[in-house]
Amino acid sequence: MELSSVKLNRRKQLFCFLIDMPLEKRLHRLDFVMEIEKIVKDTTNELVAKVIMVPNPERYEFGESNGKEGYFDRFDKSFIPLEELEKALPQLEGMPIYCPSPRITNIDEYINERIPQIKAFFTLKAEPYNFQDASECFLSGLERDKMRFVILLIDLKGSTKMSQELPLETNAQIIQLYSREMAILVGKFNGFVLKYVGDGLIAYFPEPNLISMTDNALDCAACMKRVILYGINPVLKEKGLPELAFRIGLDSGEAIVMTIGADAVKVHKDLIGETINLSAKIQAKAGTNQIFMGESTALALYTFWRKKIQKVNLPDWEYKNRVTGEVYPIYCLVND
Repeated sequence: MELSSVKLNRRKQLFCFLIDMPLEKRLHRLDFVMEIEKIVKDTTNELVAKVIMVPNPERYEFGESNGKEGYFDRFDKSFIPLEELEKALPQLEGMPIYCPSPRITNIDEYINERIPQIKAFFTLKAEPYNFQDASECFLSGLERDKMRFVILLIDLKGSTKMSQELPLETNAQIIQLYSREMAILVGKFNGFVLKYVGDGLIAYFPEPNLISMTDNALDCAACMKRVILYGINPVLKEKGLPELAFRIGLDSGEAIVMTIGADAVKVHKDLIGETINLSAKIQAKAGTNQIFMGESTALALYTFWRKKIQKVNLPDWEYKNRVTGEVYPIYCLVND
């Protein structure tokens, strides 16, 4: 497969926020873009642009419904009245225009930089063990024990067969390499690795910015896919080793930060809650090299990503939304 030039979603988005629609029992994301209203001269006689923020025309269309003016959302097939927007305006005060950005701007360039280190991994001696846990430091420093997170799980497919066919040391090296590269990516997208589980890992992307963490989480998932397919697998193939297959699942919601374990043996900060469990169920339903996500993640995504996801019908999926009582919808990233 050829590595096409794909830049990350660095973004036409300039401003966005969430609006609570009680009648629909869910939050709506609103994306805005900046438009130049006019060019004027400032006090120093320099030309400056006066700009306005308008709902993203790729997603919203102004119109009327039931005698009320507002915006039709092409993705959610819903109508957002202007009066609801006006109620939401107070939450915008003090909000930054730009969301925290990942530390990767072009995934192709990043992969090309990582390939020499991936190749060298099999010849380098093991690094001295130096325990570090950014997640533990972050969770221990929180002032509250319940927060909203986006949870990301990635797991290898066919790893049992690979472990049976390869020498123990070689299999361990592959798992170690893959875990390292995935963990580095999580940090690049302002996330934290909660823990490693066999040949997978659980990562989380925390508040305070629900919108930013959702975009970063999916950016990270898409980059994980590309790093494995175009960074790790070509090196494994070159060495005559089996290529990796994987599946990724995401979901968003509240979780409890809790201390797990016993002081005399081992303790660590963990996340407990339905979101963690559901994201694992979603990941298990993904096919080979697929990225699945729950509705709470999908609805909070920027327009760039909403155009690239598709609802999937799973015949044996029975998990329900607690609020609506309906089967919880699942989406797949189909154009990444």
